[in-house]
Amino acid sequence: MTFQERVRAVHILQRFVMVSRSLLPSLSELMTKTSLDKSERTKLARIRDVYDSFQVNPEYSKKLVGSNIFFLIKAVYETALNNKGESPTSFYHYNEFIREADRLIEVWDKQRLN
Repeated sequence: MTFQERVRAVHILQRFVMVSRSLLPSLSELMTKTSLDKSERTKLARIRDVYDSFQVNPEYSKKLVGSNIFFLIKAVYETALNNKGESPTSFYHYNEFIREADRLIEVWDKQRLN
C-alpha cells in the first residue's frame, strides 16, 4: 500500500467511524420499535444498506490504525439486528465501540493539530 492509499484508507475509516456514531444508535432505536411507519422503515433500510454493503475484513482496521474498530462496529450492528435493538450484549458492544471511537478521534484530533 502506497502512502497515498494509506492516507485515503484512513480518511475513509475516519468517516465510517463518525457516521457509525450516529447510525448505530438510530438502528438500535428503530429495532426496538414494534411497528415502524413508512419513513422509519426507509431509514432502517438505508442504515442496513450501509452496513450490509460494507464488506471490509474487521482485521483491516487493526492493520491500518492499530484498532479493532471495524470489529466493534460489526458487533454492534449484528447484535442490534439479532436482539431487536436492546440487550445487555448490545449495550456492551456499543459501549466498547464508543470508547474505542472516542480514543481514535482523540488521536486523530491530535494528529491534525501537529
